[in-house]
Formats: sequence, structure tokens, C-alpha cells
Amino acid sequence: MSKSVSLKIDNFSGGVSDDSRENTSTKFIVSKHFDIFSNPHRLTPYRSLEADTNDGVTATGMKQYRVLDTLYASTSAKLFGLGKTAGGLTKIVFKADATTGNWTLPASSEGNGAVQNGCFVEYKDSLFGFQGSNQVWKYSLLSGTPTIANSASSTGATITSVAQGLVFNDYLYLPYNNRVWRATDATTFSDGYLTLPTNYKITSLSEFGKYIAIAVAPISTFNGVSKVFLWDGTSTETQESIDWGEGELRVLGTIEGMLIGVTDRYLNNAVGAGRGSMIIQVYSGGIPQVVKEVFTKKLTAKTMPISKAIKNNRLLFAAKIMTNDAGTEYDEGIWSFGRKNVNYPFALTLDVVDENISNAGIQAFGTAGNFFFITHSNDGSIDKTNDDAVYAFSSVYESQIIDFEDVDSDKRIEMLKVSFRKLVSGETVTLKVKADDATSWTTVGSVSTVGEISRSFTGIEATDLNFPSGKEYKFQILSTGGAEITGLTLKATILNNI
Repeated sequence: MSKSVSLKIDNFSGGVSDDSRENTSTKFIVSKHFDIFSNPHRLTPYRSLEADTNDGVTATGMKQYRVLDTLYASTSAKLFGLGKTAGGLTKIVFKADATTGNWTLPASSEGNGAVQNGCFVEYKDSLFGFQGSNQVWKYSLLSGTPTIANSASSTGATITSVAQGLVFNDYLYLPYNNRVWRATDATTFSDGYLTLPTNYKITSLSEFGKYIAIAVAPISTFNGVSKVFLWDGTSTETQESIDWGEGELRVLGTIEGMLIGVTDRYLNNAVGAGRGSMIIQVYSGGIPQVVKEVFTKKLTAKTMPISKAIKNNRLLFAAKIMTNDAGTEYDEGIWSFGRKNVNYPFALTLDVVDENISNAGIQAFGTAGNFFFITHSNDGSIDKTNDDAVYAFSSVYESQIIDFEDVDSDKRIEMLKVSFRKLVSGETVTLKVKADDATSWTTVGSVSTVGEISRSFTGIEATDLNFPSGKEYKFQILSTGGAEITGLTLKATILNNI
């Protein structure tokens, strides 16, 4: 005897699932370029990104400077970028308006040492960073013609790695190698104020209550255990050491009083024997808890950037996850971990995707307000969030594998309905389906009629054929032009195979 089953998906607050066959309606395999947090019962597309490489002379003139770090300075209300000259020396550029316009290239903003990207911070009306083998530079934001002070201070060890600095209790802390350089004001500096074990490198700093949380990763990939040290910022030794587990801890941030860490566990390292993953862990005392692990199907061929941002109760970071064994398909962009408020679960999603990125991927990103600035493709390309309400990219939702509560029996889909906010001109919603082990998606149909709020399908729109039959299904919704998705309704008949 056959049985009819209906399912409705209209809550997207669960984020990326732990398993594609997990029986849940609030989670999904992946969501790309949709905001799932602001309105958990809606998938709201983000604006697309546009090229931001105009130096005032040519449309692509900024590529040569390879700006990997951006910072919106409160002192001058400008967006600054840390790049390099043709000879590889430090060069600071800026935009008078972060949202629009061209970059400016002040001639007086060039250093005399090789740029050290990864540390670019504002403190006491100045910008600070590292360059060369042992220099700390300072760039005043108050002088009429800003000029880099190339050797404002020096490091006691040769610089081999750097991480983003932190202002804590009105002091500045700049991490490099296994050491922390400190400034108590804009002119009083101390190198190596804290020195950690030499088998580690510092990758990220975060304020954590009365402590600075210092993420460190092993220098040797075969000794792959990361740690977090808690430090009061003034003592010569740390107050606590937390074992963060196997892999390279790349990003550390604090949300709702908890430390959130993102670990690259052999995403790009043959030591993992082809089974790498991205791990999200949470710590509020005791031991760090793994709350999410996303596995890659193949080595990504790139290291996870150390760029991060804390916005809207979420930690944002960049990562690339291969989704097929051939290494030709992947999920890459700015990922987001957090939640809307205490009434919702913590969730992971692929928040912002840039369709202009080549296989070389994302090298770094920064933010100013709700604008993203992404350096990508390993050629100096910079994209930013469009300052107009343009939605040229496709936002994508891919459902869990759905077996209609019966994994063994064949099903016949009777009806599919996708719902959305009332469409306006230029918006399109497309629904696709996969049955069982199909390698490609079948397009069910599209809707772009102004004023519509849903569309029901009883078969394949283009051919008037029945839906593909099978035991389990995946569904994909694509939104272009800004269409906001509100739900997906499924109805199938479970066939009696006896």
C-alpha cells in the first residue's frame, strides 16, 4: 500500500549539517551567498561583489600592489590597505570613501623593507605593522603628509611569520614568530615582552575577558597539536595553556564570552593522508568542544588565510573545501559561525561567495561596516561589496538528502513548491533536483513573474516529464537578482515494492 508524505522547509537557522543524511529540516548541505541569520525563516541574498582595483589611472592598476590587509581607521575615517611596491617593499594605500571611488597612492607611504602582510593595526592615531627582517613601522594618521617611520622599533629575532595585532587595555600587542611586541603608548615600545615555546608560531590573538587569548600552531606539520595561551598582557609568563587539538589553529575570536577557534586540519597537507577538515571549536572553560567539522574530499592546494572579522555576533573567516574527489568542485568564500540571538542554535554557513575568484582562491579579506574587501586569484585582484543594490551572483541553497522518512523504498514525487518574497523585476528563482546517485542536477523550473510569491511544480517544466524517481533526493534553489526564499514544500508517494 502506498503512502503519501509531505515535508516543509521554512526555517534555515541550523546552518551546515554534520551529515548530509541527518534528519533535520533546519540544516542543509550548504548555503552560499545567503544571509541565514538576520531572518532565520528566510534566505536573504547578499549583494554581488565588484572589482575594486582602480588606482585612479587604470581600472586594474591596484593589482600590482597586492593589497592583502585592509583597515578602516577611526582616526581618519578612511579605508587603508597594506600592499607592496614593485620591489616588494611596504606600501600603504587608502580610499577616502570605503564604499566607492578609487584608491589613492601617496608617494610618502612607502617603506624600506620587504612587506610583512598579516599584521596591520590602528593604535593611538597611527598605523603599525612589520617589515623586512626585524622592523616595526609606524604611520601617523595626523600629519598632513603621512610618512612611514621605517624603524619605529625593531624585533629581537628575525621575522619568519606574523599575525594580526590587538589593542588590549589601551596597550598595543603585535605578534610575530613565537613572540609578542608591546607598546604602552605611541612612542614606548618593548620587543619580546612575551616569548612562547620555539616550536610554535602565533597565528591569532583575541580578547577573552581579562586575558589575551593567543592561538599558536606547531611549526612542524608532523607535530600537529595547536594550543591557546591565556595571558594578562603584563606578566612575563602566561596564566593558562589550553590544548586545542590536532591541526593548525588559524583563526581565534570571541563571541558571547566564548572563544571560537577555526582549525585547518590538513586541508593542504599530505600528512592527513587525503582526509583533511575544517574544525570549529568552542571554549568557555574546561576543554575546547568540537561543534562542527567539515571534511574535504581532496587536498585544497592552499593554506587557510588568517584573516578574520567579528560582526553581528558572528566570527567570519575564509576557507576552501573540495566537494568532489576529482578536485574540480569546491565551496570557497567567507564562512560565518554564530547565531542571531540566544533563541537560536550556533550555526555555520558559507556567507559570502565571490564568483570572480579563480582556482587560486582567496588570499585575504577585510571589512568596513557591511562591506567586504576580498583579495583573490593570486594576482592582486581586489573585489568589494557592490555599493549599489546589484545581485548579479547566484545565491544557492542545497538541501539535506531527503528520503521522505523511508530509506528503503522507491518514491514518486507528486509536487514541489518553492516560496519566496513577492518577486520584483529582475528577480528569478530556479529549483533543481537530484535523485539517488545522479551526478548532475535536473532543472525543475524557474519563476520570474513579477508579483508571484510561490510556484508549484508537478513535473519537469521544460519537458512536461515526471520528476526523476529514486529512493532519496537533494534539492537546490538558486536565487538571482535578489529574490528572497521563504520555503520549500515537498510531497511524495512512497511506493510499495513488495
